[in-house]
Amino acid sequence: MKNVHDGHRERVRDKIRKGGLPSFQQHEVLEYLLFPFIPRKDTNEIEHALIDKFSSFAGVLNASERDLKSVSGMTDNAALFLSKLPEIMKLYVNGVNIDLVREDLSGRGNARNFLCGQLFGLNQEHVCVAALDAHSRLIKCEIIEQGSGNAVLFSVRKIVDFALSCGASNLLLAHNHPSGNTNPSDADYAMTKELYITLANIGITLQDHIIFGGSQYYSFEEHNKLNEIKKLQQHLKEGTVYYV
Repeated sequence: MKNVHDGHRERVRDKIRKGGLPSFQQHEVLEYLLFPFIPRKDTNEIEHALIDKFSSFAGVLNASERDLKSVSGMTDNAALFLSKLPEIMKLYVNGVNIDLVREDLSGRGNARNFLCGQLFGLNQEHVCVAALDAHSRLIKCEIIEQGSGNAVLFSVRKIVDFALSCGASNLLLAHNHPSGNTNPSDADYAMTKELYITLANIGITLQDHIIFGGSQYYSFEEHNKLNEIKKLQQHLKEGTVYYV
């Protein structure tokens, strides 16, 4: 027996074939994602209820399976799929970046895209470190700290030990701000300064510290903050006073 919603769903699929998902509103994408898991109901009301409860498409995908199941009309399979979709997307992003790993991370874009892939979809703050050789080729990348939704503790000693254990010549550091605000805190800057100077004293270069939040990012290197710290380190070596 033909489902009363089949005609609408086929029109949605035709629209995707012709214009792709960029032609869709976020709630329409969500409706489409629910089709396989809710076969005999109008998913339009469900996707609007999800957006209303979690505020946005991203909010829906960041919600827990339990919270998703609390929305009327949601099935167990639909809730499980949506809650795991960020992890699926992360696997894809990391797969796309694998060629960059095999080559090098010397360019700003290469490094940024790779690190973004490591932190993609995480709704708690994490610290990611990439150890590079003298030619900026990846040796090893690891998430070394996990915090809460709005804070994470940095251990300079742990990062330095990681770099030394990998035989790194260069290092990339990144962490995420799930709030979406990428502005570095005073603590972020203080830790970056301490780490840069500590690494420099043992012959390792901190190439960048990038903060990711939503679709935005903040790069210490692009904002000339690492150069300021480098000048400070040089003045400390010379025994002169220099403030940044």
